[in-house]
Amino acid sequence: MKEFLEKLRSHRLYGPLVQFLRFGAVGVSNTVVAYAVEMLCYYVIFASAPMEERTRVALVNALAFIASTLNSYYWNNRFVFGGGEKKTAGEHLRAYLRMAACYALTGLVLAPWAKLTLSARGVPYWAASISTLVVTIPLNFLLNKFWAFRKKQ
Repeated sequence: MKEFLEKLRSHRLYGPLVQFLRFGAVGVSNTVVAYAVEMLCYYVIFASAPMEERTRVALVNALAFIASTLNSYYWNNRFVFGGGEKKTAGEHLRAYLRMAACYALTGLVLAPWAKLTLSARGVPYWAASISTLVVTIPLNFLLNKFWAFRKKQ
């Protein structure tokens, strides 16, 4: 068993696979953070605020997106893509904005488009929603790895 584990660790795909699994764990935590913030804002903070329902929904979703991307940046920078190098505040901000753009592209543009396209072709919405993850998660990983968190040359 020890020999197998050593051989596995020395394989060239081991590092990227572990990194992808860590990225997935961060994604799960992002979902929990986004849901918690959304529910807290909707049912507690803005529950009695004098605003239209669609304004409240847009506001709580925007706050949930910001909270989950901040969570994502923190953990992706430290746990997934971080190499221990020091960054200036400007470098952190640029990396955060690139990462948020990746999530916006895949989660706010690509995923809804794919769900609508598949649903229009007769695929049940739940299946369309799950199937988009097959594309959006790996794409998001690659965008984050090679653009948002790319290493300095």
